[in-house]
Amino acid sequence: MKNAYHKMAGIIFSASLVLVSCTKDEFEVGNEESLTPLTSKINIHSTNMDFKVPSLIKKLPEKSMFHDVPFNLSSIVEPSKCTLTPLDDVVAASVSSNLDSIGLEWYDLYAEMNFLSTITDDSQQYFGADGEDTQKVKNITRSLERFWFMPHEVEVRGQHKNTLEDYDKIVDILSFWYEMPASEANAFAYYFTEFVNTESTFLTETPLIASDGFAIALDGQFGQNDLIVIGDGIVDLLEQTGIRRGVIWNGIMAHEWAHQIQFNNQDKWYPNGAADNAPEATRTTELEADFFTGYYVTHKRGGTQNWRRTQQFLELFFNIGDCSFTSDGHHGTPLQRMEAARRGYLLARNMQRKGMVLNANQVHKRFLNKLDKILGEEPLRVIETTDDEIEDEFKLDVQPDALQ
Repeated sequence: MKNAYHKMAGIIFSASLVLVSCTKDEFEVGNEESLTPLTSKINIHSTNMDFKVPSLIKKLPEKSMFHDVPFNLSSIVEPSKCTLTPLDDVVAASVSSNLDSIGLEWYDLYAEMNFLSTITDDSQQYFGADGEDTQKVKNITRSLERFWFMPHEVEVRGQHKNTLEDYDKIVDILSFWYEMPASEANAFAYYFTEFVNTESTFLTETPLIASDGFAIALDGQFGQNDLIVIGDGIVDLLEQTGIRRGVIWNGIMAHEWAHQIQFNNQDKWYPNGAADNAPEATRTTELEADFFTGYYVTHKRGGTQNWRRTQQFLELFFNIGDCSFTSDGHHGTPLQRMEAARRGYLLARNMQRKGMVLNANQVHKRFLNKLDKILGEEPLRVIETTDDEIEDEFKLDVQPDALQ
């Protein structure tokens, strides 16, 4: 049974989390057969209420998805050493605690609707289930704006599992994204709130319903600009691995912010895509975002994290790695992601000792110079932090045009 739940956790987890997805590459409704509601269990006859999974009508532009090239099975990421992480165990335990048949039937649609709802949510934003992290997120946002010279460019939004317990919000989602007539949208909303949510404790309680973390640039589509969305669920799940909540917020927000920097520089940095196949291209941009994050959170003018918190920060990126080498959503193995963040940390240590702040283009060039090492031999989990190591790592790697 334990192995079965591990497998189930992997299926559900991969459907909702690609980061920490980070950029949302694509979203598709699952097979209709597998999502047909269990009407017999709640005494609703399908002949009277035929609730088939609705089809998504509105689409997001491909440009906003950071999906560089089509997936090519003949050219995939070379498998390397990979492993499960503490986060995998946390997710498996969360799923096995209260997964039920109705939750399994409706999970994919619920996760998709909750993802879509954040893109057009213009309500007052809060972070954490009870708003406990709201001020923290505001402070981090201001810090990122200053550090990367991006004032008022990005809006940060929260994702919450209680969205799909709100009748009116469900109607809004189905009416806008699925273009349902008002009568159908209201029928679905009633069905979900009065029957599905009542019968399934999983759908109303699982943090996986609100575990997205992504960056998206819409350039005005749907009346929206650049967005970062972070769900309560991913923060709660990562906290259960032993990582401090402040470290999690700093790490995820800095990572998603790095994707916005990539959007701004995509034509210059990756005019032909980041690689000639989708898994490698995604891995490259994700590891670069990790590298940028390591640089920002360590720098005295950025996140100013001390060594104790930096150790936890590196563990954060170890936890969110994956072993999906043939997937176009492959983000890098746990060890590769931790190593990318470590390299960014070392760069910040060296630069701040010289009183310098590099601009985004300079950090990008340094990442490319270190990419082979990040993907190379297995890095050590025990990280030395002597001045000699830092000096050796970037001995002559200082550009005269570094910002003072």
